[in-house]
Formats: sequence, C-alpha cells, structure tokens
Amino acid sequence: MANSIIIIGLIFNLIASFLIAYGRIFRSKETIKNESKTKGGHNPFEEKHRLKETRVAQIGAIIMVVGFAIQIAGNVFSQ
Repeated sequence: MANSIIIIGLIFNLIASFLIAYGRIFRSKETIKNESKTKGGHNPFEEKHRLKETRVAQIGAIIMVVGFAIQIAGNVFSQ
C-alpha cells in the first residue's frame, strides 16, 4: 500500500516537471516567430504567451509540492 502511495507521488512529480518546462519543451516555430515580432515596441502575443507559460508553471509547482507531500506521507506511514 505504501509503495503505491509513493508511486502516485512520483507520477505527480513527473507531470509537474513537464508542466514547469512546458513553455520551453512545446514551443513551436510559429510561436517563436510571433514572439520575435514587435509592433511599435510592443508585442502583445509575447505577453499573452508568457502569462500562459507562467500560469502553467505555477500549477506545475503546486502539483510538485503535492507530489512530494504524497511521497513523504507514503514513507512515513510505511514505517
């Protein structure tokens, strides 16, 4: 039972790792092109995309903390 709990925590951490790195791993060439353009010294696409990346990374960080908490609980209750 405790091993199952620890594995669930590890799965949470794996998912969280992908979410935190989402902005760099899944960035398309089209996104890079759009982020490189400016109109009047401003790029609304870049701002929108960075806000999205930040939100996804924040969710990933929360999931990672939950994953570690699950692993700790699994280790504590297995003893």
